[in-house]
Amino acid sequence: MSNGHDDFEPIDGVNDIQIPQSTTVDHLIVEGNNNNITGDTLSNVIVENWIFAPIAVTIQKMNVSKPTHVFNIAEKESKKQFFAEALIPFLFAGLGLILAGVMLESAEGSEFFTTLPDAVIMVPTLVGLKGNLEMTLSSRLSTLANLGFMESRRDKLNVAISNMALIQCQAIAVSSLAVIPVLIVGEKPITAGDTLCLLLSAVVTASLASFILSLLMVAVVIAARHWNLNPDNISTPVAASLGDVSTLYILLTVGTLVCHMRDLHITLLIVILICFLIIAIVGALMAQKDRFTLEVLKNGWWPILCAMVITTLSGLVLKKSMQAYPPLAAFQPLINGLGGNLVAVQASRISTQLHRARKNREVEVKPLHHYIDPIRAFFGKNEDASAAQILIGISVPSNIIFIFIIFLIGVGFHNTTPFTISFVLVCAIQVTVLLYICQILVRAMWIMRIDPDNSAIPFLTALGDLFGSLLLILCFWNQWKYFGLPVSADQYTGHKFGH
Repeated sequence: MSNGHDDFEPIDGVNDIQIPQSTTVDHLIVEGNNNNITGDTLSNVIVENWIFAPIAVTIQKMNVSKPTHVFNIAEKESKKQFFAEALIPFLFAGLGLILAGVMLESAEGSEFFTTLPDAVIMVPTLVGLKGNLEMTLSSRLSTLANLGFMESRRDKLNVAISNMALIQCQAIAVSSLAVIPVLIVGEKPITAGDTLCLLLSAVVTASLASFILSLLMVAVVIAARHWNLNPDNISTPVAASLGDVSTLYILLTVGTLVCHMRDLHITLLIVILICFLIIAIVGALMAQKDRFTLEVLKNGWWPILCAMVITTLSGLVLKKSMQAYPPLAAFQPLINGLGGNLVAVQASRISTQLHRARKNREVEVKPLHHYIDPIRAFFGKNEDASAAQILIGISVPSNIIFIFIIFLIGVGFHNTTPFTISFVLVCAIQVTVLLYICQILVRAMWIMRIDPDNSAIPFLTALGDLFGSLLLILCFWNQWKYFGLPVSADQYTGHKFGH
């Protein structure tokens, strides 16, 4: 084009479209008539280039037509329905996170962590990586389903194969970097054999966990659409219910097996590692054949890598805090996992709204300062506030139930009313802050032409991990300092969680 819009791409075959006025930075622009876009008959509609194009923009560039009778939150989903759909998966997620806490606290004496004690630094990184990949997959699949791109059997199969291939590529590539923090900040010298064990353990864990959870995500989204449920509300908590515990179990099992094999079959370990790297390459080749996953393959790395840096800080915090307050390990997966799940549900819902508005050529985003007001975020008459109220309302009583279950299993000290109040309070603070950041960040990314489906959730969950870990340390320090709770290392009885 030669009219000053060289940065834009035309949508072939789109003519005579009525487009309402849009206040977002990312509105559609008319060639040759940029001063009037309200209600006019338009031709040569063009779309801006995006730094990281979302699904709705990819759909416009593909110039495809899908059924208009897709799930619409504003028309079909009541507050009661959202509450019911989110509550049950959230409770299952909490039970899964409690089980992950059991495993993490007991894992302190496992052979893998005894042989390579600095490997504990990788735990939040791998668990966070798994969470980021599965939550972005969940959000991406939910958006495709809600826009009508998972209706036929062929569509479902194509979406499943391309997205699972993409997840394998991302999981293997990014998990290979999880060893770097251990090498840099580990307290004990690490040999080449130790490095190989850590690297292979991380890669195999990420690959297997991602494969299992990707299958689960595809099944959940398809089932949700079949039963006319909103997958945005269900898929993320379902993944969390098995994600953390399966990742920890695979890491401990694979890590122990690899440590046994390294003295006898070091060459075999190298061959296995090369095989997984080949799987990553094949996954990339398969993912690039699909327009939706191609965009993620090209531009979706930096959010995951940035989130990994943040979760690495959480790993350092976790290691130090477990040394100072050993029982803290039992609660760490719970506070971090539940906060991340709730904010991921909100981010996925907002992202789907933006995609639907783009697809329907409606107003997408108001000026960003409109979303800064916390009154609007939590008490306004809008979908964001309604969802935030429900999510916080689910969080508080659920955490009381989860604390009761943890102490029923046994954690080495007796529960007290001040501890329960303190823990529930820090959980509520974490969720509230994350929900407030979420409704700004998702729209800010959209305005900056960055796909929030694949970019916002990794940042939000990583911030949730770091913020939750710091708040949990504050909770334990407060209870030890001012209420005499025996949770410090010198007071702890050595009781193992669940024993």
